[in-house]
Amino acid sequence: MTLKCLQMKNKDKKEIKMTKIIKIIKVSLEVLMGSSMLFANQMKLYDVKSGKITYEIKGSGKISGQKMQSMGKKRMIFDAYGAQHITEENRIDKQTVMREVMITKTHSMTYLKGSMAYYVSFENRQIRRTGNMAAARGALMSGGKDIMKKRGGKKTGTDKVLGYTCDMWDLMGTKQCIYKGIPLRVETNMRGIKNTVIATKAEFDIALSDDDFKLPDFPIYDTEGNKLDKSKLDAMDKKSDVQAEKDAKKMVAMKASMAEAMQSSGVKEGEIPTETQMEDAVWKIIKKQMLAQAKGVEFVKECYSDADTTEEANICTHKMDEMNGKSSDPEGDFVEWSAKIKKETLGYINQSSKKMECIKKANSMHDIDVCLRQE
Repeated sequence: MTLKCLQMKNKDKKEIKMTKIIKIIKVSLEVLMGSSMLFANQMKLYDVKSGKITYEIKGSGKISGQKMQSMGKKRMIFDAYGAQHITEENRIDKQTVMREVMITKTHSMTYLKGSMAYYVSFENRQIRRTGNMAAARGALMSGGKDIMKKRGGKKTGTDKVLGYTCDMWDLMGTKQCIYKGIPLRVETNMRGIKNTVIATKAEFDIALSDDDFKLPDFPIYDTEGNKLDKSKLDAMDKKSDVQAEKDAKKMVAMKASMAEAMQSSGVKEGEIPTETQMEDAVWKIIKKQMLAQAKGVEFVKECYSDADTTEEANICTHKMDEMNGKSSDPEGDFVEWSAKIKKETLGYINQSSKKMECIKKANSMHDIDVCLRQE
């Protein structure tokens, strides 16, 4: 019987709670194939621990008879090699068409804090809190130079900005002077419009305080539009960082498994796998990850077999959560541990064990699918 069938069959409150705990047990058959946020504190975006940089923004040019001008200021403050990072930009863009002048003013701020990001809208006087995807990309590429290489950038030499020797990189027409991963000058020339962002002041390896990363006193909302309690934000951020760290470890393991599976499927380093090779590698990864969780199935089976009270059964559940890198959810706890519930739970675990034995013999994704469909 599948979990879905159990959920449809069980009607009373006790049995609904039972399906919740079975859902946790079923993690032994789940595979981590989705995208994970990489833990920001594990990345080293810059080769300098901390810094404050002030930039000047300039731009000008003509396109289709329109005269364009830009000017403004930008500041960047970072700590923990870029894991904590705030940028603020004030700029004015002037567009002149047939003596008619249109002026656009923008003021933006972004605060990247570990696994979370805060985006400030000065226009709406509010802040949005969301996942820090920049941390994921930065952690995957491990720093400024690596990012440039991954994106196809070419190093063209060296130069100096404010006395700091930086590497010159050319990427899709954008020239950057990068000092230890930090851009000190960025020049773009697109369709006749030239823009330059250049550092006018820079300090590195300096002591920073909480005031350096202070946000405007605006209300803060999550991605669903719910207003957040500011007094609870630190605790929320720390909890997100803990989960992100667990996800990062899973992602590292997944990348290693993918490399191993690709190699065993005949894909050489630097080659693009064929569709057949990709399918072969994927099923090998899935099989390996499922079998790696077989130990957890046997552990929870033994633990629940010895459990005689609700408290003991819930201890087994929490240990299972820990083994799978998940935070314990009180809503998944048993409200009662009766002989009936124990029997049904162990029955489902035995069913999972049989599926594991079937998966051990699988030679294709089709075989694994057949195993999972077994009742």
